[in-house]
Amino acid sequence: MILSFIAGSIIGSFLNVVIFRTPQNLSIISPRSHCPKCKSFIPFYYNIPIVSFIFLSGKCKQCKEKISWQYISVEIITGILFAFSFSKFSLSEAILLNIVFCCLIIISYIDFHYLLIPSIYLYLLIILLIPYTYITAQSLYQTILGAMVITSYLAICTLIVGIIKRDINVLGFGDILLIIFIGGWLGIIHSFISLFLAAIIGILYIIINNYFIKNETIKIPFGTCLSISFTIIIILKEYTKLLIF
Repeated sequence: MILSFIAGSIIGSFLNVVIFRTPQNLSIISPRSHCPKCKSFIPFYYNIPIVSFIFLSGKCKQCKEKISWQYISVEIITGILFAFSFSKFSLSEAILLNIVFCCLIIISYIDFHYLLIPSIYLYLLIILLIPYTYITAQSLYQTILGAMVITSYLAICTLIVGIIKRDINVLGFGDILLIIFIGGWLGIIHSFISLFLAAIIGILYIIINNYFIKNETIKIPFGTCLSISFTIIIILKEYTKLLIF
């Protein structure tokens, strides 16, 4: 489990690069890691996941600019999810699920900061439903049915809310693609639970923002909410008997 956590934190370090550069249309390969403020390159011994952040007290060695807590949080979360998946699933299932977790982490942070979801990660998630049906022996019919039912329900609700608010842009296309994936992976019952949980997370997000930010229009990063709820459902299915469907 420790090795899985270390591997996950290393992958998480790379995910940080993807999260930072993708919205800016920058290459995720070059140039090498550098401080966003002073642009100085970061040597490998200051680029060790989690350890370097703590050693540097969360500041750049050169300019002393604070390093965002996003970096260490992504590394820790990825490490925990890797440790979880490799301890609970077969090797093939764990690898597949970790790819899903990586995509969802990227989606979550980018959507949270920019209110957008890069399409490439959504298409990858939907493609991953194919090996998922093979590895888990879930029928293709169940996968398609789960995706169609939850998406149809969400589309109807969105249409109703859009008519009431006179705004057709209630839900983004990226959110719809994400719910298609969730429906296909979790099935009908669990995907509905995931959607309900995502709504609760969204409401909590609004409440917290209303408390700290007054008189501002708040837009919910629903892709982030869905990613969190999906992960929670996956974990609950393994550690509790609450979800038995």
